[in-house]
Amino acid sequence: MMLDVQELTRRFGRDTALDGVTFSADAGERIAVVGRNGAGKTTLLRVLSTFLPADSGRASVAGFDLFSRGGAVRSVVGYLPEGAPLDPDLRVAEYLRFRGHLRRMSGRHLRRRLHDVAAFCGLAPILNARIRALSAGQRHAVGLADAILHEPDVLLFDDPLAAADAVQARSFARLLAAPEVSDGRLVLFSTHDAGLVRAAATRVLFLERGRLAADTTNIPLAGSLADWFDRWSAQ
Repeated sequence: MMLDVQELTRRFGRDTALDGVTFSADAGERIAVVGRNGAGKTTLLRVLSTFLPADSGRASVAGFDLFSRGGAVRSVVGYLPEGAPLDPDLRVAEYLRFRGHLRRMSGRHLRRRLHDVAAFCGLAPILNARIRALSAGQRHAVGLADAILHEPDVLLFDDPLAAADAVQARSFARLLAAPEVSDGRLVLFSTHDAGLVRAAATRVLFLERGRLAADTTNIPLAGSLADWFDRWSAQ
């Protein structure tokens, strides 16, 4: 089992962002985490990436305990937060090399992976450009390259289409389903975009007020996610 989550809970003061969330997932799945604003999507991904601690519950990622083996978890997770924090003064290649060194990558291995992710993410023509000069879409591509650079077992993407136009949205859907990303890996992504769910997800987790309200591999989405939420809630 690549991911095993049991009764995961996270509070912010009196507000409960995650309320006993329980699910498991394995390699090869592409899971969309959906829900209204404030449902707990971002909090779930931040906890699973070790960016935030949970208050209670337990979880393991690729066999590593989330609470006692945080460093090991980070070594097998690629995390792309919404608005990935990039150093604007570095060139794209410099930034990716820096991130590789943080993950103890070096030499021929790092050079090969940098070449591969640059080609896959469309960054080859701009490797020498400074990040401050890039468009929002290009910065997103740098964040994606960073997330997959170390060939992680689990990929966590938080609202990857937040600043994307229609062309970028279609491109990212293809990337999610590409063998270089999804084969042998677990992909968990939050989104408000029903098109991305239809195009890329094999399973949907529906969060509502911090709770897992639905978990389905049958994705009967028509129209917008908001419409689907309303229909589901009315059942």
